[in-house]
Amino acid sequence: MLTLAESTLVLAKIRAHHGNAPITDLEARTFHEELRAEANLADAMESVRRFYANNETGRWMLSGDVNAGIRRIQGPRIPDAVRIHELMEQDGIGISSPRSIPYRRTLIAQTRQGAPIQEARVKAMKAAQLVIEPPKPEPKPRLTGHFIGGGVERLGAEDLSSMIGGTK
Repeated sequence: MLTLAESTLVLAKIRAHHGNAPITDLEARTFHEELRAEANLADAMESVRRFYANNETGRWMLSGDVNAGIRRIQGPRIPDAVRIHELMEQDGIGISSPRSIPYRRTLIAQTRQGAPIQEARVKAMKAAQLVIEPPKPEPKPRLTGHFIGGGVERLGAEDLSSMIGGTK
């Protein structure tokens, strides 16, 4: 996530294209709040550069345009689902394992920010190792007694007349 100072630099770069109007504190804070949490300074500045390199209308770039540009820059860095699955298999993480979620999240977050895949894998493995697997449930004890016949292991194991005091 960008700091307030970094997002203000991005806003200043946008303003440089329109006469360098001074930036108020409210404008800087509002712009900062509207930027994507995954934004980093390099990608945000590249987004501004690409927008104005192709801008033929003279329209001002808004925070939504910066966010869209960042998505276009970061999106291709993220491995697709098949590649993530392959990496999980290579790293011994099962798809249904509780460790798969932090692994995927970390791998995607790291590659989105521009980390090489091997570095992202190392961080993803560390995140997956922090997960504590839930305990396996203990097997339920098997009941051997029955409420009829006091201690009879199976209904009908004794003669009915012995249970109700039959006639002799």
